[in-house]
Amino acid sequence: MPIPAIDIHPLTQGQSLQDEVIESLRANRIDPKLLYVTPRQAELWRQVFLHHSPIHANFEFARIYWDAFARIADQLKNQKRTLVGLGCGNGHKELQFHSELKAQSCEVLFSAIDVSHDFVLESATKLIAAGADHRRSLVCDLAQTAFLKKWLDRTEGAFPRVITFFGLVPNFSPLAVTRLLHSVLRPGDVMLASAHLAPVRAENRGEIRSAMNSILPQYDNRKTLEWLAEALKIWDLESLVERPQVSIGEWEGIPAFFAFASWKKAVPFEKWGHSFSPKMEEPLRLFFSLRYTVSRFEAMLRREGFSAELLSITSCRQEAIWCIRRV
Repeated sequence: MPIPAIDIHPLTQGQSLQDEVIESLRANRIDPKLLYVTPRQAELWRQVFLHHSPIHANFEFARIYWDAFARIADQLKNQKRTLVGLGCGNGHKELQFHSELKAQSCEVLFSAIDVSHDFVLESATKLIAAGADHRRSLVCDLAQTAFLKKWLDRTEGAFPRVITFFGLVPNFSPLAVTRLLHSVLRPGDVMLASAHLAPVRAENRGEIRSAMNSILPQYDNRKTLEWLAEALKIWDLESLVERPQVSIGEWEGIPAFFAFASWKKAVPFEKWGHSFSPKMEEPLRLFFSLRYTVSRFEAMLRREGFSAELLSITSCRQEAIWCIRRV
């Protein structure tokens, strides 16, 4: 089978990528995309997923995806659609969704989009082998919304899109999520988006805190910390900070997990021809993961002019899938 055609956004490699690291470090954070760019990082993330994603221990977490795929595939019966794996990861869920679409006699043109070249290649190869048509896929940071819009319009043409956006809502700020949706969703398009949730039924602060503590081990574990530490190693920051630590907090009123690494010394240092001035009271942010509640996620989407149909939710209320459309 021939190698899939893959376009690469220039900011995902070489000097441009180093410039992104410099910009992140000036802001005292590691940009989320910098956790996935190398083959080693992609493999470490895969190990985190295999060992700590609840989908492997609780069938409910797989069931909500299969339920959502079946419902949407039935709605799209006999249609031509472009299936876009936005932040596709290893493409496993897109492969299952394609199977449901194919069973409903849908003609599918597939594109994989991710910041990791390894994941894009793996996803595109899987879907092509399963019979999906494929023109091009893309290695790109999803924050490059203007570029994504132009690339999709140019590459995929006029077919209505069905877009998957799985597992990434927690790793974008609310503003970044809605900006991305405004860029890629056109009238007539459908997006299936999943979100990890704070597993609550009431929204009082005490229950939210208790719920977040109950799922803290999914983040505060050896595999996750090893994956995060790899970014420090790649960018030669290991000797400057302490070991990463995970904590619970909030982002714009949304419960969240954070991973920080405290600076060892408040001493300026130079890297890549630039000077940086760490502060002991401001640790380096390595990672964040927002845990919406159902009502907070849907309210955010409605404010931005989207409809949000809840397709399926686990009985433990830790994860849900929505169908999102422009109103």
